Amino acid sequence: EMARSIGLRVFWLDIALYVLVTLAVVISLQTIGNILVLALLITPAATARLLTDRLAVMMLLAPVIGGGSALVGLYLSWSYDLPVGGTVVLVATAAFVLAWLFAPRHGLVPGRWRGVRARGGTGAPRVAPAAEVPDQVVG
Repeated sequence: EMARSIGLRVFWLDIALYVLVTLAVVISLQTIGNILVLALLITPAATARLLTDRLAVMMLLAPVIGGGSALVGLYLSWSYDLPVGGTVVLVATAAFVLAWLFAPRHGLVPGRWRGVRARGGTGAPRVAPAAEVPDQVVG
């Protein structure tokens, strides 16, 4: 929809995207299997989404996260004699969990930190000092 709104011909972009995804799935099926292919398609994209709101950056970051996860997973698999596919997906999932916790804008920890700072620097809710509490009106 965004591409269409800025005047790009989306038909050919859709075809190119479908062909590339199909090639990635077919090549990956022989290596790691059905479920792991789906995990490797979704997890890097979700991680990139947590790290940025800009589409162009997301589209560059997701393959970097996927490739990095594959390299680290292959290394760990080779070093510790673990299954390759599962190790790669576990590394990608670990990257997602780290982004979910520590992403600057969407992470849980920075969100809590912003909430604490908004409340005046403590974890407890702000209580008004005695001077700010209005006197009771006796009717």
